[in-house]
Parts: sequence; structure tokens; C-alpha cells
Amino acid sequence: MHVAEKTPRVKREGNPLLYLFGKTWHYSAGNRQNVVWYWLMFIMANSILLFCQPLAMAKIMDVVQKQGITATNIRVLLGLLVLTLLIELIFWAIHGPARCIERCNAFKARANYRKYLLKGVMTLPMEWHVDHHTGDTIDKIEKGTGGLFSFSEDSFEVIYAIVQLVISYAILAYFSPPAAYIVLGMILVSAWITMRFDRVMLGQYQELNRAENHISESVFDAISNITTVIILRVERLVFSAIMHKVEKPFDLFKYNQRLNELKWFATNMCCTLMTITVLGVYFWQNIGTAQGVLIGSVYLLIKYLEKISELFFKFTSMYSDILQRKARVMNAEELTQDFRTENFMNHVLPQAWQRLEVQNLNFSYHNEGNGDLHLENVSLSLARGERIAFVGESGSGKTTFLKIMRDLYHPRSLQLKVDEQEIPDGFGGISRAIALVPQNPEIFATTILENITLGADYDLDFVRHFTDMACFSDVVEALPRKFDSSIKEKGVNLSGGQQQRLALARGLLACHDKDVVLLDEPTSSLDTATEMKVYRNIFREFREKAIISSVHRLHLLPLFHRIYVFSHGQIIASGALNDLLTQCSEFQELWQQYNERKEEADNQIGINKCQLSQRGLTSSFLLT
Repeated sequence: MHVAEKTPRVKREGNPLLYLFGKTWHYSAGNRQNVVWYWLMFIMANSILLFCQPLAMAKIMDVVQKQGITATNIRVLLGLLVLTLLIELIFWAIHGPARCIERCNAFKARANYRKYLLKGVMTLPMEWHVDHHTGDTIDKIEKGTGGLFSFSEDSFEVIYAIVQLVISYAILAYFSPPAAYIVLGMILVSAWITMRFDRVMLGQYQELNRAENHISESVFDAISNITTVIILRVERLVFSAIMHKVEKPFDLFKYNQRLNELKWFATNMCCTLMTITVLGVYFWQNIGTAQGVLIGSVYLLIKYLEKISELFFKFTSMYSDILQRKARVMNAEELTQDFRTENFMNHVLPQAWQRLEVQNLNFSYHNEGNGDLHLENVSLSLARGERIAFVGESGSGKTTFLKIMRDLYHPRSLQLKVDEQEIPDGFGGISRAIALVPQNPEIFATTILENITLGADYDLDFVRHFTDMACFSDVVEALPRKFDSSIKEKGVNLSGGQQQRLALARGLLACHDKDVVLLDEPTSSLDTATEMKVYRNIFREFREKAIISSVHRLHLLPLFHRIYVFSHGQIIASGALNDLLTQCSEFQELWQQYNERKEEADNQIGINKCQLSQRGLTSSFLLT
């Protein structure tokens, strides 16, 4: 995959708290009533704890200060101590279930967000995937879903911070009205300092996330192509290139951390200055008062000042974490800029369709709209149940045309008709009715069964039907654990031809509910006899489907109804095999070249067998 030439920009989306709460709410669809419930439960639990427990402790101090500890008030004091325990029990009776609900919802929100991103990415056209690196895409999805999960599973911290601020401020205003103005001023100053710093740091977090995306790209390339790396002996070069990318963002990271520590220093100074000022004013107000100062009142004042000071630090820490989570979600949202509004639509052919016509198809791999055409004025027709072969030299356009039919690439111009009715969206309008089985087998590090089904739930007998078609069932039966054998398991060592048959079985299974089946030389690694058997199986089982196959081994051509000859991006001839052999000189040349190569190969096999036989006779003679 190639890296995109430019990085898409996603707007800041305003306040990070509102942004992430909005995302949590959006992806909690179907569970939003529980979101409201756990928000209310958190508010109730923290209000009870913050309001009741300090007042109970202050009451104990006042009783002790005024009366001392006597036989008459010991029950009151013990009752107040028991009350603090009851307050904790009530808090946990509400907080505990709310946390369980919150974390379950976080799991569902992450699952919904991952579903949205994966569905969007998987339905983007092939051109998008060519321009965007797979490692970068994976990293963005994982970071984005992880950022949303981290916020939504700990959103209680934000709710508790807001409740703590409101209750603490109200208590301070009640006991010392001047303290209310001092605290309000310091809150505004601290919030301004934090936001000013984090406004700069948000951009840095986004740059650091993109740097990690690029690191993931390089690691993905190196590991997924490790065989090539080892064979070419370029391990050191590749490793050095990756480490250069790892170390490249260090200067930005170091500057970001300096800003972070400076922010913490400023916040700490605000907290200390607020506490000193409020207590100083309170002491000044109570100089020489006749009734004196109750220690419980001083305790409440200090306690709620500590709560607000804690809140300063908590807010600064939370806001920094929230910014990073927002940056990660925004990093993933860059993918969504290209998402289509219609995903996984049922774009199929009419149930009783009979004929499909392609007229004047032109295509170029150059996206800018200029440059040479790779397919020019290509026209053909395809009937239900018809078997068509594409032949031609390598690079003549056969595979390109198959990929366009599968809607992997989009032509510059095309007129597509089904039973004389034009399809305005081209092959995209019938894309769910067409499947392409590629030439190169992709094998996944999982079981044989999951390699074929790709994790979908199919009955084993149904799967076996397609392994029979691909002549792969005998290979499966010879494996240690049959279909449950893992590709990585000892004793599972598939040859190139066996891997291709596995991939063919997977492709045929995917084609079982399609109307048009495209085969791009999926049997190129098989021997002649097995290849012929596989094609006969396919044509027998898929006799109601229209089949187009790119063919390199021309001995298969008698199995097809019609043949199209490609040359330099154009169709130069079409017809039945006998017609082309008598009327088309280009095809006659292809046929002659193929038979000459086949004859040479057969002769070489005969020579090799003869040499082996002679060696065996010589060995026997020497032994005697």
C-alpha cells in the first residue's frame, strides 16, 4: 500500500469534553437510557459523600471542643462515627453499580465505533486503499476506538469533578462569602492557564499521533514482508530506518513535556495562593470575636479548600488526558472524511436477468484524467449461464477488466446495460452480484476452516462442498486435525499449489450466492490434470451463473462457450474456439506458441524421467 500524499485535516470540534461526551452518546445508541441512569447515579453518590461526611466529622469536632468527651455525649459521638460508615456504604451502593453500567456501556460504545470505522473502511473503493497505507489505517482505528473507550469508561471522574466543584464552592460561600470570590477568581485563572497550554499541546498530540501512525506503517511493512527482508539481508537497513522514525518525534515530545510541567507548576501556584488567601481572610475576619472560632468550621473550610485544590490538579490532569483522547479520536475521524453514505448496499442484478452488456469502456490508471488509456473502447456481452474466457499476452488488460467489473477500479467512461436497461452507477450498481477469485493466494495465520470461511458461520458439509470443487478435500484429510489444523501448526506445510487450492475454495464459497463469477487464473500453480478437473467442477456446480475466466493455459479453452482476445488494452477478436482458430491470426499465433511451449515442457519431462531411469539402472549394476 502507498501512503497518502497529504494528510486530511479534521476541524477541532470545540471543547474536548463536549466532543467526547457527544461521541460517547452517539455510539451508545440503543443503550442511552443506561447512560442517563449512571450519570444521575454518579451525581447522587458523590453529592451524598461530599456533603454528609465532612459535616459529620465537623460536628464531632464541635461537640468535642464545646463539651469534651463525656458519658452523656459518647453515644452521640459514636453515632456520628457510625454515620460516616453508613455514608460510605450508601456511596458504594450507588457508585459500584453505576461503574458497572458505565464500563459495560464503554464496551458497547467502542464496539459500535469500531463497527462504524471498519464498515466504512471496508466499503471504500480500491483506489482509496491504494493511496492509504494499511498500517496507518489500522493504527488510526485502534487509537480512535481506544481513546473513546478510555474516556467513556472513566467519565465518572469528570462528573465527580463537576459535583465536587459545585458543592465545595457552595459550602465555602456559606462559611466565608469573601472566599467565594477568591476561589472563583482562582478557578478562572487556573482554567485559563490550563486551556492556553493545552490549546498548543493539542496540535502537538495530533502530530505525535501521526508520527506513531507512520511508525506503525514501517513496522507493518517490515514484519509482513519479513521473508523478503531476510532473503535480501537488509535487516539492519530496515531496522535503522524504523528506529529513525521512532526517534524523529523526540524533540517535539520533549518540548511537549516541558510545557506540561510548566502547566503543572502554574496550577500548583494557583492552588497554594488560593488556600493561603482564603484562610488568611477568614482568620482576619475572626480576630477578637467574642464567641471564638469553632474548630469544626475551620475544618470544613480547610477540607473544602483541599477539595477545590485537588480539583485543580485533577482538572489539569484530566484535561490533559482528555485532550490526548480527543486527539486520538480525531486521528481516527480523518478516515471518515472519505466514507460513503451508502455502505453494504444490496446492489444486485434483477432476479430473472438474462443478459449483461458492456459498451465503450475506457480506463486509465492515471487518476488525473490524462495519460494513456490502459483499456480503450472495450465492449462485450455476457449471458446468464455463459462461460467466457479472456486470453492475451501479459499486460494486455485481462486482469484490469476483471477488477473493473468487480468495481475495484472505476472507468473514465462506460455504458452498462442489463436486459436493455441502463445501469447509471455502472458496475457499482450491481457490485454485490459479482465476485472475483484472484490468482495470488492469501493465507491467514489461523485454521484451515477459518482460512476458507474468513470467520463466517457455515455448516462444515457446506464448506466441504467447495473444497471438493477446488480438489482440496484430500489435502485437508491428510492434515493432523483436518479443518481445525492451524497454518502455523507442526505438520501443516502447504505447497504453492495446495495454498492456491485453499484460496480457490475460499473464493468459490464466497461466490455461492453471486450471479457473475470472475476467475483471474486461480489455478495457475496446479498441474494440468488437476486444473482441468477443477474447472469441470466449477462449470458443473455453477452452471446457472455467468463465468468469466482469464486463461493462460489454452488447453482449457474447449470448456468455454466464447473467447475474447485482448491485445494492448483492446479486444481484437471474439468467438468460439474453432472460429478463432480459422479466422483470427493473432489467436492462431497465441495457440501455436502455447502448444510449442507445452511440447517443449513435455519433452523436457520425458528427458528427466529417462535420466532418472538410467541412474537407477547404473546404481543397480554397481550394487551387483
